[in-house]
Amino acid sequence: MIVVNVNRSYAQTLSGELTLQEATEGDWYGINDAAVAQYGDVLVGVWNNRVVSVYDIVGHVRVDEGTRVRFQVQDSAEFGYLVGQPSPVGPWKAGQARPIVYVDTDVVRHGDAPQVEVGDAKRAVVRGYVLSVDDTGVATIIPPAGGSVLVSPASQGASVS
Repeated sequence: MIVVNVNRSYAQTLSGELTLQEATEGDWYGINDAAVAQYGDVLVGVWNNRVVSVYDIVGHVRVDEGTRVRFQVQDSAEFGYLVGQPSPVGPWKAGQARPIVYVDTDVVRHGDAPQVEVGDAKRAVVRGYVLSVDDTGVATIIPPAGGSVLVSPASQGASVS
């Protein structure tokens, strides 16, 4: 999975100069062929640390004399649920120069990853369910497509940890 920060081009999508797909496909500098081979199955666009677009990568072309990559994509049925959610790689930091982060798709898909710090929260993924708990104890659960969430209060006198 390749996660790209579309902050620079997002204003152009709002004004109609670019579609969100075009902004996400980009002309991304510094992505080498090894990275495309290893991580080039899904392309995630992030704006303001939220997922705004998710596509399956079906191809790519080199542009600007081979220094940049433009992805060819189609809507992602599997990862469409990420749209509107926090970035799967955590927030971009002020001054962070590189607008591209690589993440193993199976970590997002299966949640075989340990808890990770994401801003002021801890995040874990279990069988496609994304659980984030912030420092104030507010929990957010994002189920996969077709999934459901049952919330029940802890019984009186019981503690949940």
